[in-house]
Amino acid sequence: MLLVIILTAIAAAQTPSPRAMPEKFAIRVPDAVLTDLRERLARTRWPDQLPGTGWDYGTDTAYLRELVDYWRTGFDWRAQEARLNRFDHFRAPVGGMRLHFIHARSRNPDAIPLLLLHGWPSSFVQMLDIIPLLVDPAAHGLPTAPSFHVVAASLPGFGFSDIPTRTGVGFRTTAAMMAELMHDVLGYQRYGVRGSDLGANTVQQMALLVPEQIIGVHLTGMIGAAGGAPPFTAAEQAFIDATNARQPEWQYARLQMTKPQTLAHSLNDSPVGLAAWIIEKFRAWSDSNGQVERRFSKDELLTNLMVYWATGTAPASVRMYYDFSREPLATGRIDRPVGMLMSTRDSVFPPAPREWGERFFNVQRWVETDVGGHFLEWEEPELVARELQAFFGSVTSRP
Repeated sequence: MLLVIILTAIAAAQTPSPRAMPEKFAIRVPDAVLTDLRERLARTRWPDQLPGTGWDYGTDTAYLRELVDYWRTGFDWRAQEARLNRFDHFRAPVGGMRLHFIHARSRNPDAIPLLLLHGWPSSFVQMLDIIPLLVDPAAHGLPTAPSFHVVAASLPGFGFSDIPTRTGVGFRTTAAMMAELMHDVLGYQRYGVRGSDLGANTVQQMALLVPEQIIGVHLTGMIGAAGGAPPFTAAEQAFIDATNARQPEWQYARLQMTKPQTLAHSLNDSPVGLAAWIIEKFRAWSDSNGQVERRFSKDELLTNLMVYWATGTAPASVRMYYDFSREPLATGRIDRPVGMLMSTRDSVFPPAPREWGERFFNVQRWVETDVGGHFLEWEEPELVARELQAFFGSVTSRP
């Protein structure tokens, strides 16, 4: 009997645990949520605004009134919902919660698995235009190879991913969850990663935590100018000075790092408050020259807002700043191949010189662009798709 128990225990130990299976998911916001939204928009208590100030003090009330009126009377969420559902959505149990992601597979069996991660205040909606270009580049006038199996995931506490029920879910924890999703749940032994904003920090942590899984890391810009030790080249010093000059633009992050729950109440209770907090960033950070609808239509802006509003994830999205600023990070130089695509029009993070990047990364490709701003996948999807092809085509072709 004892021998049977021992043999059973050995067999159980040698049997791999079943892989968590993703569940197909369709976006369907309840009618009651939409009715409540329209009622809240109609009851907005608008603030006054000093004459002639425009966007000088923050979100321009005149523009916001125009946007909100369209949101209430003209915006067709069901049409946008149908557009979103043309992609294959899933949720999978990872790290004690469910992560939402789009999984778009190429017909090419040799396609490269690629994880795309958004930041704040965007969502997976940022990736919708670039996904078809990566999955079937030839159909969109791009080089025929490489193509990609794309996973566009929602960060924990964003969109249709679960809201964390514990503290401390910062970049390192999120990176471990995304690695589990790609490797353990979806079965990709090796894959590429690209992230912008919060997503960029997350994929860098992935490259440090599970380098054996990462084919290459593609980033948009250097976030901040910390960590470098003098002496600095003239170009590096200019980058540090330019970064420091943009400190006023980062005060939103200071608030979200320190008092996110104070902000959460207004973001969760008032759709106009949510719109004011987020739309101002899309205007300021994109290559819009002060005209946000040069880059994003009202439908696009409101679809992104609806992902926050309908899911009630605005509070969790700002709490992530509190958590990532306190969670210990994996440290060290990233030795996996790194490709950089930086815009000179990003008003949040100025482009760094290559020598600055080489302090921290194994840089294999370094490109600057004068078009597009902080939301490059959304603003210039073809440019980013071509850069991803060039970078990953290079690093995967080497022996």
